[in-house]
Amino acid sequence: MTNDDVTAMFAPKLDAAAVLHRLSLETPVRHFVLFSSISGLTGSRWLAHYTATSGYLDVLAYARRVMGLAGTTVNWGLWKSLAAAEQQFGQVSMGSGLLPMDDEVAIGALPRVMSQAAGVHSVVVDADWPLLAAAYRTRGSLRIVDDLLPAPGETSTSASEFRVALGKCPLQRRHDMLLDHVGALAAKVMGLPAGESLDPSTGFFQLGMDSLMSVTLQRALSDSLGEPLPASVIFDYPTVYALADQLATMLPELTAPDTEPDADVYDELSEAELLEQLSDRLRGTR
Repeated sequence: MTNDDVTAMFAPKLDAAAVLHRLSLETPVRHFVLFSSISGLTGSRWLAHYTATSGYLDVLAYARRVMGLAGTTVNWGLWKSLAAAEQQFGQVSMGSGLLPMDDEVAIGALPRVMSQAAGVHSVVVDADWPLLAAAYRTRGSLRIVDDLLPAPGETSTSASEFRVALGKCPLQRRHDMLLDHVGALAAKVMGLPAGESLDPSTGFFQLGMDSLMSVTLQRALSDSLGEPLPASVIFDYPTVYALADQLATMLPELTAPDTEPDADVYDELSEAELLEQLSDRLRGTR
């Protein structure tokens, strides 16, 4: 980002809003509505200057209310027409959980956010909130997400199809099953052709994974394991081997000992039953 980039961003938003504010001091207006952006609340790694202008517009609206003047600010999410025009930016935003809303929906919300009941500050956004929460929690706490969604440790868990299959698998084969599962999900997230696998000892990010892919993998693992995983788990354990080893410590199916029947149980078995158990053990089915 250069000084010219910052100037080009500030001129039509920050500078123009300041000029309109000064003019309204001489000519009072009934409504003074500022079009801000959701990035003013969530931040943006690639558009810091855009985030700064959004924050300025929000503060200006509050300052005007303190002065007894009209002032309303709206943090807009993605409009479908603008997302289509800025395709690359739209894809990045959608990958982090922000979804394009129909222009008619956004326009229809405007009268409501301009009403006295709406207050100074409104947010109009369509989002995949669990995905957005996972994406932004990799960077730290985010107020709008924390207010709307519980932290990972507060969600309920349920038995998933994979966990059921894992529990039925012989104990000595469960870690390999988990390893294959992690590798397959990682390969799918990274867009590898079916049947192609990742080197389990090479770092995800060395193989081409980016931060949005890491969020997608974290979410896919949480869903398939039925366990809430930290947003940073892919960064903390950045290979298939390391990640599978860490997940193994969290799953009772892999940490529970393979219990052997007590000696007196064997004493109660007939010779035929003992031979059947021995045969099953040799085949690895028990």
